[in-house]
Amino acid sequence: MTQTFIDPSREDFGTFAKMPIDGAIHMLNLIKLREKAAYEDGREASGGEAYRAYGAASAPFFEEVGGTIAWRGNPQFMLIGPSDEAWDIGFIAQYPSKDAFLEMVGNPRYQAIVHHRQAAVETSRLLCFAASSGGGVFG
Repeated sequence: MTQTFIDPSREDFGTFAKMPIDGAIHMLNLIKLREKAAYEDGREASGGEAYRAYGAASAPFFEEVGGTIAWRGNPQFMLIGPSDEAWDIGFIAQYPSKDAFLEMVGNPRYQAIVHHRQAAVETSRLLCFAASSGGGVFG
């Protein structure tokens, strides 16, 4: 079975929390949804329905810390990368700082609703980028 990634490990989360990142961050999210959500209480929902419930429930916490969606798109084709990695959702969330992201995910009220995401997601990737200046070219 392929390894899945839904939540960060405690070690990775601790390393991230200690990183000295100044200014805004961008979080690239790639999400593969379960066909059927895996709620611990057995409730019935599709992965898409559970992720929409997560989006609605998490929006106040995201907005409270100054988060915005910088970009979103519908993945179409893996041109470079493993062909077995197919994503249902792709977006970039922007936070005013690393600490704003940590504040959101550490909020007990957010923790109470994150089960929707955990039920919805088969696997995911979350990459943090520090904002940088650059011209209009690659590299």
